[in-house]
Amino acid sequence: MITSTVDEQFRIMIPKEARQSVKVGEEYIVLPDKNGRLILIPVSQVDKILARTAGLWQGRDDIPTDGVEYVNQIRSGNRLADLGISTNGS
Repeated sequence: MITSTVDEQFRIMIPKEARQSVKVGEEYIVLPDKNGRLILIPVSQVDKILARTAGLWQGRDDIPTDGVEYVNQIRSGNRLADLGISTNGS
């Protein structure tokens, strides 16, 4: 086990053994888990994942590019009507 101390300015020195996983100057999301551990997630990694999943919806003619508009259509039942599905129970 490797240990490190939090200083008076709430900084933590990354031990040498763990430095190969951390890039100087990289921005990280810091999340505490339910066991009190701090999880570091590179923001660049999150951005790549979001870009990949957002790309699944690009270029579709049946989905508005504005997500709010799409949700409004779903809520109003227009999306079901567009698919030829009755929304009046018959």
